[in-house]
Amino acid sequence: MIKVVKFNNFDIGAFINRMKRIFLILTGLIVIALAAVCIFIPSKIDIEEEISIDASDVITAKFLVHENNWKTWWPGAVANDSLYKFKSLEIDVNKTTNSTVYFNLKNDDVILKSNITFFATQEGAVTVKWNAEGSGSNNIFTNFKNYFRRAAIKQQINDVLTHLKGFLQDERNTYGYKIYLNHVKDTVLLTYSKTRKDHPTINEIYHIVDDLKQQADKKGVKPTSFPMLNVTKTDEHEYQVTIALPISNTISTGANTIINKMPKGANLLVMDVKGGQNTINDALSLLKIYMKDHRLVSPAMPFESLITDRSAEKDTSKWVTKIYYPIL
Repeated sequence: MIKVVKFNNFDIGAFINRMKRIFLILTGLIVIALAAVCIFIPSKIDIEEEISIDASDVITAKFLVHENNWKTWWPGAVANDSLYKFKSLEIDVNKTTNSTVYFNLKNDDVILKSNITFFATQEGAVTVKWNAEGSGSNNIFTNFKNYFRRAAIKQQINDVLTHLKGFLQDERNTYGYKIYLNHVKDTVLLTYSKTRKDHPTINEIYHIVDDLKQQADKKGVKPTSFPMLNVTKTDEHEYQVTIALPISNTISTGANTIINKMPKGANLLVMDVKGGQNTINDALSLLKIYMKDHRLVSPAMPFESLITDRSAEKDTSKWVTKIYYPIL
């Protein structure tokens, strides 16, 4: 039995009892907090992040599941073809399939089994998912530390996915050119079309362009834009040559020429190209791949808009051409 001793009206026994109650309450709170950690902080690290990207599944596969292409978009350091680093993350690629990359994700002493997969959600769009998981620990303090580490890993994964999105949505990265949508403004085309056995020379093309300009001038109408050109090889020894001049009004035409009309406001894919005919042909091939990747259909032939007068500029590296591809 505690004997109550008072000093200047100070009750030591009551103070000791109060301290005991406070100690028991604090002990209980600590036990409850530890129990909450055990219950609400999972021992297993499990992360799932996803992002929507405006890119085709074909292009996504090219840069995601072909690990040799990771170095073109990875935002951090590239140690070799299978080892990549970003901030405190280290990625060691194990294998790839048609739509999934499998790898180990290391963060300090934590190693997580991870994979990145993708699937098309609509025309020209994909969703990319990143999953990472690792076994937990029986040590409550390790689990508590991993809980906060998980948040850091999750943020860094999100940073990588955001960088991938920016890369894939820029056609200059994926196709080598900026590809953009425009609309038909020049609807009346004074058009020359003829089949021949060889590819026309520059002088021959501009001789026809000059003839079209003269026809328009005689009828009192003006060109509204640059000459347009399409040369299509129809078989081994035959070319279909089409040259058009946008003009302001319909006119009666001469030999080998007709008036073609394009619907005002119709959609056009556009690519700006600088270089000679080989560069132009390569760009046109890339534009066709872009259309195939995005499942686009064309109702008419593509054409080159001859921004540079090629008959006057002999240095082909200085030629500027706009490639237009009509699409539905």
